[in-house]
Amino acid sequence: MMEVEEDNKKYYAVVKVDNLDLPDNVGVSRLHSHISSAVDEALENLKEYLKEQGISGKFSTNVEVFVKEETTSRLVETIKAKIKT
Repeated sequence: MMEVEEDNKKYYAVVKVDNLDLPDNVGVSRLHSHISSAVDEALENLKEYLKEQGISGKFSTNVEVFVKEETTSRLVETIKAKIKT
């Protein structure tokens, strides 16, 4: 039986917030086997950063999900989300 190539894919997510400049490492996840895990981690990292900075409110975000395959990464999905801190 042939191994499914999907098993070799890893996903990471990057959160972008409308009207808010973030440092490069904020709202970025590590590599995960599932898209949802990458998105959850990136959003939690962003919420933690905002709390540490004393920034509160409701924010509209775009979460860009990338797949890493061997030596390349490519955007596979953009998810709109709203967060509250």
